[in-house]
Parts: sequence; structure tokens; C-alpha cells
Amino acid sequence: MRIEKIFIAALFIASCAAAVRAAPAMIILSSATYSSFDSLGAPVDNLAYALATDADNNVFLTGTSGSDFLSQEYSKTLALSPSAQGLFHNGNLSNNSKGIALDGLGNIIVVGEENNGANLDFLTLKYSQNFAALLSSAVFDSGDYDSAAAVKTDGQNNIFVTGYTTNAGNINVYTIKYDQALSQLSTAAYDSGNTDQGSAIAIDHSGNVIVAGFTQVGSSNHFLLIKYDSDLHKLLPEVIYNSGTDEAATGVAVDSRDNIIVTGRQGVGAAQNFCTLKYNSFLELVSSAVYDSGGTDIPTGVAVDSNDNIIVTGQTGLGPAANYFTIKYDKYFNIISTAAYNGGFSDIANAVAADADDNVIVTGQSATPTYNYFTIKYSASPKITAVSPVYIGETAYVTLTGKGFLADSAVSFQDANISTGAASLGSGQLTMSVTPSTSVVLGVTTVTVTNSNGESFTSYSLAYTRLRKTVPASSSDTIKAIMKLGPVAVDIPSGSFPQQEIVTLYPVPAAAGDIQQVGEALYLAGTPSTSSLVNLSITLRYSAADLGTYPAASLSLAYYDATTGWVTLPSTVDTSARSVTAVGKAASNKYAVIKAVPSGGGGGGGTGGNGGSGIPATVYPNPYRPGSGGSFDQSTLGDGVVFAGLDANSTFKLTIVDIAAQLVFQKSAAADSAGRYLWDTKTSSGGKAASGVYLYTITGGGSPRKGKFSIIR
Repeated sequence: MRIEKIFIAALFIASCAAAVRAAPAMIILSSATYSSFDSLGAPVDNLAYALATDADNNVFLTGTSGSDFLSQEYSKTLALSPSAQGLFHNGNLSNNSKGIALDGLGNIIVVGEENNGANLDFLTLKYSQNFAALLSSAVFDSGDYDSAAAVKTDGQNNIFVTGYTTNAGNINVYTIKYDQALSQLSTAAYDSGNTDQGSAIAIDHSGNVIVAGFTQVGSSNHFLLIKYDSDLHKLLPEVIYNSGTDEAATGVAVDSRDNIIVTGRQGVGAAQNFCTLKYNSFLELVSSAVYDSGGTDIPTGVAVDSNDNIIVTGQTGLGPAANYFTIKYDKYFNIISTAAYNGGFSDIANAVAADADDNVIVTGQSATPTYNYFTIKYSASPKITAVSPVYIGETAYVTLTGKGFLADSAVSFQDANISTGAASLGSGQLTMSVTPSTSVVLGVTTVTVTNSNGESFTSYSLAYTRLRKTVPASSSDTIKAIMKLGPVAVDIPSGSFPQQEIVTLYPVPAAAGDIQQVGEALYLAGTPSTSSLVNLSITLRYSAADLGTYPAASLSLAYYDATTGWVTLPSTVDTSARSVTAVGKAASNKYAVIKAVPSGGGGGGGTGGNGGSGIPATVYPNPYRPGSGGSFDQSTLGDGVVFAGLDANSTFKLTIVDIAAQLVFQKSAAADSAGRYLWDTKTSSGGKAASGVYLYTITGGGSPRKGKFSIIR
């Protein structure tokens, strides 16, 4: 057990309250109210306690209607599906539905407390899609009072339920794992010797189970956080959070990095605040935030969207003055936006979720004065995930893809020489006419989407400015553009293209692999040409900062070959203009200025002793991050680490040790025709080399060399 006692400074709380007052208000997309009446026509209280969403953004609610479980399905616009409802009625009072989840097959699981006539039991119900049929049910009865509070499902469609059970008057956290048929697989109880209750549950990306609630220490309650494996074996000592007052956790969620977000009340009576904590996967406290309106603030749930933004909901005020209140933080607990709902009577938010589009859904009960289910859907914060190309000197329609776009969203580019028309929304995309002047720099520009509430998102890497030009058949031309390092050019001699050609230029990210790039890389594309562009002269700029002490006169222009990697070209260097010129080799290819150092027995240009590349020995990817999908993932040779810059077809001896000088791998091997060798990261014993730093030595295959690289799994 680990007890954390942390006091939050009053000044920090005050600053958070000020930030909330200045934050944009969330934009309401839709809302829904559900009310019902008994057989005599009298209104019935309906209290929504939990919600879940599916991949199509349908919304599923559960709660208590009178003394019955009532679960419902709504469309993504919050239209109630009248036939998609699940009702549990046993004729007793005080049946309360508290949790809802979906499994991977679209089945719906509802949990709560059932009054069996003598005491309360865990009740778990499993419905087929759209509540079409009750598939199975399970009851847990300890013989005393038992209450299920929350439910989650894992990737194998197992069902995890948590809450509390009573044993001889002692209340304990109790968690159950069921299989798909609701057969009990395992259980876990937590008993501190005092009162302990489970309130919320989450499952991380490894299938571990996190239970949050509260435990009694002395005369006060405090946050309780427990982490189990998928079989409900406790993985780490439980954490008890004590801020110096009384508190209880009411919600838990997991972000994309398996950080654990816990929210709950801090304080008692009228002096309660929202308290939200972030723990890493080792249950170490990372950061926290407290919200205090100056009155009574009681949080009830927390969710995380795809940006790892943290959304906390609950209520401000008590009794008839209670209102819904929701606050959205970024991953660092900076406040993004807030939302309040005041229906005129008592309004209590009980649950929150982020749907597949990052819209925020909040549910609870709103009095009229009888309580009704009341659900609000707020717009996601804007996020850009893709931008279609922006062509310099042309007016064309550009499409932004992302989330949280609205009909009145505004789009702007940072470059004043890029003008836009009004944006229109369709199928979740924003489209507008864009006109970049000829003075716009080739490459990446900055684009911002701003919603009417002031929330905005700026992309620094997704908006690409390109240049394209139509070259008539057999004509000569020079295509010039401005890149960050200065002007670049492609000279096209007469007769290069037998038919009309569209030539497109755009920068590409810094080259990875077996080269040392000096400056920017350019992609040259020809349409419809697939022939070699043997006559085109390409001039690129190099960077003095990247050059270092390397002699500029030894620089070369290189192109990328999918089979052999980067290949240098006979080049001319203009040191006064800091440019390198060479005749191109292939259409639709990458070109870059590189440091090219011949080694041993080599000739000039692209046929030196380095397997035809003239590129110095190196190791790549470094670090090697298999499965990352980026530039540090597998190379063109396959999975593993490449040793490059060896003599073509040469034999050599490779020795690899770890930082403790323990032998990992040793082999006599042969380089390929490009002077490369791929190590598949298997050790001499046949296992995969673990994450870590490794030292290598190569003898033979050219000059002796040594170095280091790392593997991150």
C-alpha cells in the first residue's frame, strides 16, 4: 500500500477557477430528454447513471426508472430508438442500474444493484444488439448488501464488474470477471479493515484492470486506486490519495499511453471540489488539477478522447441550485473548454463519454420538477488529420479532414500570401478555395481551424505547398521555386518529354537510412511520364549548418533507389550559391544533397568502394523501433538493423555486445552488392535482442570500424 498525502495550494485552485471563467464554452450539438409515467398517469423519476458509445457514435444509457433498470439506445443525433430499450423489473423497490458497456460483438452489458427482498445483490444483464433480447444474467449475493457500480469489457469480450460487498458489517471493494456467457472466472476483494468501495473501472491496452473508489482511513475517506492483471491478480501496491481532507474517487479512465486518470470529490458538505489526478502505468502520480467554483462542486465521471484530452463532468451547487458542469483539459491539465447546463431546477450530471469522433456526451437527470433522463452532446475540439495539397500560383479547392469541424468553422493559413474562400462542411470535411501566390515558399505551411466558440487547432506539418507546371511536348523549360534555403530549379531541355507532361515539385522529410543529408530533400514527379529523366538538370541548396566541417566541394546530389537505397550522382557544387547541381536519373523520385565520402579502392561519383553509393559507413535505423511505423521502423532490406558503407560483396566479421560487454551476436558475414548487411536482431542463442544500447565492431569489409546503436521495443 502506498499513501500519497498532497496538499493543493489555494492559489493554484484560484488560478484554475479563473482559467475556467475565461475558457470557451463547449458547443451543443444536440440534447435529449426522457420522461415516463406510471399506470395512473403520474410522472416517474428517471435517473441516468451511466453511458457508453459504439463505433457509429450511437449512445447507450442506463439508469433507474422508478424502481426498475431502464437502458436505452439513442442515435448519434440523440434520437431515441423506441424499440431499443431494456427494462428489468422484479416488483421490488430500490433496483438501481449503475453501469453499462458494449462488447466487441455489439452486445450490451448492464450492471447495478438488485433488491432481492431481503438485501441488495450484484446484478449483471447481457442484451443482444439494440436490446433485442436478454441473452443471459448473473447475480452475486454474499448474503448481505452488495452493490455493483461499474462495468467494462476487454478484447476477448470478458466482462469485469466492480462495486462493494458487505461481510459482517464490513464493506469491501469487490470485483468479478465473467466470460461471455456470464460464467464467473475470477474475483478480487480489497479489505483495508475499514469501509472500502469500488466506484469505477477501466481496462488498459494490455488488458489490465484498474478499479477506483475510496477507502476509509481513520475518520476520513480517501481515493483508492487498485491495478489488477486480466485475471484479477493485483499487480502493484494499491494507492491511497490523501489531500488532507475527505475525498472519494467517482470515475477512472485510461489514455493512449496507459496513464490512469482518476476523478472524484475533494472535501465535504458545501466545500467540495473537483479533484482529478493522472498516474502513470506504475501508479506514480504525474499531475493533478482541482476545480473550485467557490461553491459545491461534485464530479461524477471522467473520459479521455483520442487526443488524450481529459473530460470531467459532475455538478456545481446543491439541491434546486445544482447544475451540470463539464470541464475539458488537455493532457497537461490546461483548460480547453467548459460547459454548464441549468434547467431551472436540480440538474445532476452522472456520466461522461467521448465518442469515436471525440464529441462529448454527458448524461444524468434534470428535474421538471420530476427527474428525467437528460443527455447533452457537445462538439469535439477541432483537430486536423489531413490536408490535400496546396498548389503555388493556382486557385484550387483544398480539403481538410479531421474531427470537431462545424458549419461555421473558419480556416486560415499563417502565410499571408495564401488567401482562402469561405469553408463549407460536408461528410466531416472542410473544403474551401485556396490561392497561394507565386512568392509562397515550397514545402510545409501552417493551417488553423477555429470554431465559433474560439477553440482552435493548428497543424504545423500536414499542409503541403507544391509547385506544378505543364510542359508542352518537346519543349524546353525551367521550373523555379523558393524553398526555405533559397531558390531551387529543374532545367528541362527541349525534347525531354515526347508528350505533354505535368511536373510537380515538393519537399519531403529529411531522408532516413544510410545517408547524411545536408539541407532539404525534394520530390520530383512527372505525369504521365514513367521514363528516366536523364536530361533534366536539378539544382538543390545545401545548409551551412548541416555541413559542419565537411568540405562543400565534396557534396553530391543523390536520388533514392528502392532496391539499392540512396545513390550519388556526378555533381557540380557552387559554393557561393550553396547549391549542388546534377542530371536526374528517374521520374517520380526523391533527391537530396548529401555528404559523400569515398572509402578504400573507390572511384568517383556513384561507383566508389561503398557498394556504388559513395556513402560513409553507418547503422540504421538508429534507434531501431520495430512496429513503430515511422522512419525508425524496418528499412527497405527488412526487419532489423542495417550496417551500410561496407565494400560491395565483401566478407567481414561482426561482433555485437551490450553495454555490460556481454556478447550478444558474432558472425562472419558478407555484404551485398550495395555494401550492406542486415542483422535481424536475433542473438547468438536465437532470441530477439531486448531494448537497450549495443556496441558493434566490424573487421574486414573495408576499414575497421566500431560504433553503437539502440533498440527500442
